[in-house]
Amino acid sequence: KIFESPHESYTGISAQLRYFIRITVLRSYAPNVVEEHEFWVQNAKQESEINNSIKMEVGIEDCLHIEFEYNKAKYHLNDVVIGKIYFLLVKIK
Repeated sequence: KIFESPHESYTGISAQLRYFIRITVLRSYAPNVVEEHEFWVQNAKQESEINNSIKMEVGIEDCLHIEFEYNKAKYHLNDVVIGKIYFLLVKIK
């Protein structure tokens, strides 16, 4: 039987996504044996060729406008976010 996992295994500070197989041996002459074996899943999919840059602008009207520009719109958990920050309007006293 083919096993398909939609998500990769993950271990973090607040959450964990794990896959395991539970094996149960039923015995009539002795207690049953139950064991779990954990395994790590990493999906080897081809990344999408289209990963455009993304821009976002936030601010306070007539006071502060900041524009963020990132080189990619999609990131992997192990990626480093690289981008630029532009201060378009600063009128703070």
